[in-house]
Amino acid sequence: MNNTQDERMNPEDSQTTQKYRDEDSYLNNEIRYVENLRIQNALYTGEILNGKRHGKGIQIWDDGAKYEGNWENDKSNGYGTFYHIDGDVYQGFWKNNRANGKGVYISAEGGRYEGYWIDDVQNGFGTEKWNDGSSYKGNYDMGKKEGYGEYEWSNGCIYKGIWKDNKLYGKGVYYYSDGKKFIGEYVNNVKEGKGKYYWTDGKLYFGEFKQDKKEGIGKYIWKDGRIYLGFWKQNKQNGLGRYTSPNENKDKFGIWVDGKRTQWLDEEELKNELNEFYEEYQQILNFDENFIDEDFDEEKIVQKL
Repeated sequence: MNNTQDERMNPEDSQTTQKYRDEDSYLNNEIRYVENLRIQNALYTGEILNGKRHGKGIQIWDDGAKYEGNWENDKSNGYGTFYHIDGDVYQGFWKNNRANGKGVYISAEGGRYEGYWIDDVQNGFGTEKWNDGSSYKGNYDMGKKEGYGEYEWSNGCIYKGIWKDNKLYGKGVYYYSDGKKFIGEYVNNVKEGKGKYYWTDGKLYFGEFKQDKKEGIGKYIWKDGRIYLGFWKQNKQNGLGRYTSPNENKDKFGIWVDGKRTQWLDEEELKNELNEFYEEYQQILNFDENFIDEDFDEEKIVQKL
């Protein structure tokens, strides 16, 4: 959203005319009503107290911008509405010429933000909608999405989780418009760390990700029950892996390169500490199938707003 602050609201440029300042009747601690009082490049109509705008009033700038609402000590304070010359409108609470507290900002292009502000910046809980149909509801910190929030894109994809500096950062759930789902960790808008990826046909991967791709150790389950548990690189099986088939009663270990198995290995040889794949073999044996389930419970990640 555009900044609600406007140089025209600067109190240093908004003193009433010296003519009114010099009138004794004007400085008598009584609220008076004036019309079309010239204040620099604007006209003010409303209440004044001791030469300062105070109470209800309307100020219209020469370029067409307008503020209508409450004033205190020559500044916009309390509830009021500011109409920008480009058609944007802010309606809400003010403090010392800046949006502070709860307010609604509506852009001429169709965007809308409703929530809390500090000194003209979104801060605290708010909901925002854009003219392309996308929307966000959640926490803001000095104008940026921060903490828990939910974003829905115009294509139907939805993210519910943690944000940092306007980016997906931390644990979250991403619902794809075609029905797929990812539960896991993000860093700077990409999958990074541990996660769980569901396909609509029943396939499932849970394990490690790097730069938005399966990389590290992970387990892939086909819809027919076959299982690969092992190492990945750039979304493909790469390195030592264990293959399990529901049609066979014994697991097989082998080497995969770029998603293709190149050879089978004797598990007895892998148990030898001198074997070049011994460490990878131990990681596969110790892979905790529950570590994703425990750390990435969808019901725990998704909060009620």
